[in-house]
Amino acid sequence: MAFLGSGLIVLNLLVYGMVVAPAARRLAGDRQQYDGLKKEHAEAVLFQKQKQLFAGLTSGIPAQKDVPLLIKDLVQAARRLNLSVEAINSDIPTPARGGLTMLTFTFPASGAYADIKRFIYQVETSDRIVGIQDVKLGSEKGRVRLQMKLVTYIRGE
Repeated sequence: MAFLGSGLIVLNLLVYGMVVAPAARRLAGDRQQYDGLKKEHAEAVLFQKQKQLFAGLTSGIPAQKDVPLLIKDLVQAARRLNLSVEAINSDIPTPARGGLTMLTFTFPASGAYADIKRFIYQVETSDRIVGIQDVKLGSEKGRVRLQMKLVTYIRGE
């Protein structure tokens, strides 16, 4: 009986050492691999969502041919606020990454201070991708003079 009990214990240890322990190690490794794959999948799903959002953003970036229309819209917005607009000067476009080109231009206008504030607010909250890089205010003959440097990106075509 003792011999049989000892044999079963030895057999039990052999089965544990050859079957159970390696299976437990494989299970732990498989769980780590599963967690890694789950994380990669979540990142891939997030990437696809961001890719769609970015595609919508890039479609809103004007092309070189759209810049005069952008400037015309800004001039009309300024004139609707009773601002007088002088000649608009643009810098030479600077190539940027991703097929985009950065374009800066100065926008001089003058008028009442409240109208200048409203115009700046309209530019800041516009749906167009235009940023204010610099603002200079001065006063001349009771009117406020605005010298605003705007920046936008244009698509290369």
